[in-house]
Parts: sequence; C-alpha cells; structure tokens
Amino acid sequence: MALAATLTAPYWSPPLYRLFRLQPAGLEWQARQEVETGRLARSVAELDRKVSELTATLAKSTEQGASANAVIANTDARIRVVALLQLRATLRRPVPFDAELKAVRALGGKLDELEPLLTAVEAYAANGIPVESQLRQDFAAVTDAAGRADPRPLPVKWLSNVTGWSPVAVEPEAVRPAMIAEQAQALLAEGNLPGAMAQLNALDLASTGPARGWMEDARARIAANQAIDRIAEMVVTSVGRIAPKS
Repeated sequence: MALAATLTAPYWSPPLYRLFRLQPAGLEWQARQEVETGRLARSVAELDRKVSELTATLAKSTEQGASANAVIANTDARIRVVALLQLRATLRRPVPFDAELKAVRALGGKLDELEPLLTAVEAYAANGIPVESQLRQDFAAVTDAAGRADPRPLPVKWLSNVTGWSPVAVEPEAVRPAMIAEQAQALLAEGNLPGAMAQLNALDLASTGPARGWMEDARARIAANQAIDRIAEMVVTSVGRIAPKS
C-alpha cells in the first residue's frame, strides 16, 4: 500500500495540490524569490530616488553657496569702494584722515600703485595735509629763504674779490634764487604745484626751517593729489566688476 502510494505520488500530487490550494515546494520557493526580488527592486528604486533627491539638493546647495559667496564678494567690494571714497574725500581737505587710512588698509585688497602714495602722506594722517590755497599763502617763507640764499661762488668772483678786478658788471647768478622763487610762485598761482616744486628743487633750501617745512607740505600735497586720482581710477574699475543687486 505504501509502495503504491509512492509510485502513484507524481500522478496524484498536482490534483491534490490544486484541490487543497497548495503549491509544490519548488513553486513556493520561486514565489518567495519573486516577492523578494520585487521588494528588492522597489528598495533599489527608492534608493535611486533618494540619491537623485540628494544629488539635486547638493547641487542646489552648491549653487546657493556660490551665490552666497558672490554676494559676500560683492558686499566686500562695495565696502572697500566706500572706504576708498571716504579716504579720497578727506585727502582733498586739510583734515585728519588716520581713521580712513586705517579702514582702507584693514579691508585689504590690492592697493598696488596707491600704497606708495599712502606711505608718502601717512605722516600727515593725524593732522591733515595743507591744500594748495594754504600753500600759496605760506609761500612767503620760501621767498624769504630764496632771497637770503647766497649763490655759489665762482672762480671769477673769487678772483675779483682778491684782485679787485671785475670783468663782469652784473653777475646773473646773484639773482638766480630769487628768480627761481618768483617763477615757482607764478606756477603755484596757476595751480601747477608739481611745476613749482620742480623749480624749487634746484635750490638748496633744506637748511632753512620754514622753507623746508613748506616744501615737505608741498610734497605731501602732491602725493595726496596723486592718491586722489588713483583712488578714482580704482573705484571706477571696482564698480565695473561689482554685479548689480538682484
């Protein structure tokens, strides 16, 4: 009886499985694998979706970060421009500019050709630099010093002092310092301070206190005027690079 059941098992198994709604062991395992495969596919799809979302989020964050960096750069550039303009305004007047000078240097950036000019006027930061109108009023100190300056002795003059012989009635060198001072004053009246200083540099006035002070002030004013022009160029360049506000 057991032998008959064993021999006829392949014949009766499918109908019995269908009758009792059962599945063979192999089909049941296959069904479980299909379920697991489907679940795994859904998990992979969900993972892909999350990775895509994360990638998009990172890209957006990177874009926002770049935008934020651009905003920060623009803000820094605007602050630097304001500081330069404030320094330029104070350099135009005979007022202290130490705070403005410190602000420009603290903000950094490339000063390039401006830095030597700022160094030239730094000693005047606490009190300010006289403007050209004040230099014109104070030019009398230079005129007096030039009038007192003795021309360099010439061999002919030394010979005339010894022998009493004077081959030249009038010695042009005797009036040269005063003439140069007059020419410099005329250039200064025309607003040509660099030209006036070029004339005065031919004279040796370094030993006279008032004249030396005037020439130092004049050199500082020339450097300040050059710095003013240089700042204007830098501001124009910087404004051209700043992105407009959105």
